[in-house]
Parts: sequence; C-alpha cells; structure tokens
Amino acid sequence: MTISEFDAKVSAATGDTASTIRRCGFLILTRVQFELEPDDLRPPQVIDWDSVEPHLLARFIDELTD
Repeated sequence: MTISEFDAKVSAATGDTASTIRRCGFLILTRVQFELEPDDLRPPQVIDWDSVEPHLLARFIDELTD
C-alpha cells in the first residue's frame, strides 16, 4: 500500500480530506525485530499508589505538576 492509498483509506474512514490526513502525519507502522539486552530484562518500575503514605504521595504529585 502506498502512502497515497493509505491517506485515502484514512480519509474515507474519518471523513477528513486526504490533504488533512497528510498534514496530520499518519504513517504505516511496520514490525521491527529486535533483541533484548540482558540489562533490558529488569522488573517494571511501578508505584502502588494505595500503599504510599499520604505525605509521600503529595511529593510525587508536586513533581508531576511542576
């Protein structure tokens, strides 16, 4: 599928003009194969907001809103 065909299909699905779709910068994504390095296999970093004490929670919210 060419980018013009893609723009036409997105245009038909959204009701926008093809030129509007082109200006929005839609792209066709392709799968990329990659290998994980051992350093990439670490556990996810998460915060359990329900277990954080309120005074610590306020600090995180302040950092997010600054």
